Amino acid sequence: MNSLARFVAQRLMLLVLTLFAVSVLIFTITQLLPGDVATMILGMQATPQDLATLRTQLGLDQPALVQFGRWLGGVLHGDLGMSTRFHRPVVEVLAPPLEKSLILALAGMAFAVPAGLALGLLCALRRDSLLDMAVSSATMFAAAMPEFVTGGLLIIVFSTWLGWLPPFAGTGSASTVLQSITELILPVLALSFVILAYIQRMMRASVSEVLDSAFVKAALLKGLDRRRVIVAHVLPGALGPTLSVIALSIGWMAGGLVIVESLFGYPGIGRMLVFAIRNRDVPLLQAISLVVAAVYALANLAADVGQRALDPRVGSSA
Repeated sequence: MNSLARFVAQRLMLLVLTLFAVSVLIFTITQLLPGDVATMILGMQATPQDLATLRTQLGLDQPALVQFGRWLGGVLHGDLGMSTRFHRPVVEVLAPPLEKSLILALAGMAFAVPAGLALGLLCALRRDSLLDMAVSSATMFAAAMPEFVTGGLLIIVFSTWLGWLPPFAGTGSASTVLQSITELILPVLALSFVILAYIQRMMRASVSEVLDSAFVKAALLKGLDRRRVIVAHVLPGALGPTLSVIALSIGWMAGGLVIVESLFGYPGIGRMLVFAIRNRDVPLLQAISLVVAAVYALANLAADVGQRALDPRVGSSA
């Protein structure tokens, strides 16, 4: 087994342990929350007999360790359990909002990553110029603004004042593909600005560092074409550190979905997560947490593999 395959195998084992730790943590937190699931489902007027029957049906009368063990055993067999609020398999409940969030997240990454890389490269090649200072100032402002502030400003400007774009997304009112895309513009921008800012700043710093390196200066002094030097030497060296930021941004985006989806009324896993927390739907909450943790871990794994592919020195030094 070569070093890259061994590295991937080790990281996948760590991923399994991470998901297990996340599930234990989430289950423990839900057990400590005040309130009773049976009472939330049946209401305050439910009789003690009805509450006891429901707790038995849901397995809530068993010790916490037994509840967690049964849930974990089901997960290992591909069964995420039954939602205590929807009374349906978690897989069925989670599939539609997961698809919606995937569309929103992919659209955000498709906008933020290329734009951030391009702006970072452009600013590094034109360091200390008016363009560099303007873009750097704008991205610093974007990085400092929370999503709910950015989203609120976008709604005020483009929906309330100008009336160009709808303030809500994914409501089912869109009758054409173009209208569906139009509804996604504001949520995608609100979700992407912070990510774009971090990617741009890291890309600029990485490209600037490689441009100042001795081997790049020597290549330019030897008369090699500047574009060829940038494509063949500067970009591979600069993309490695930037990939780590992109991976972290993907993990951050999974958390940012909660705010953005709530703000724009988008029916994704962010809103579903808030619903699960409010209603103490433990199986649904654990499933969403596992999905978010898995996406974050897999994104970091992909970034590490990509960094090793771009710069073999990373793998040899590990």
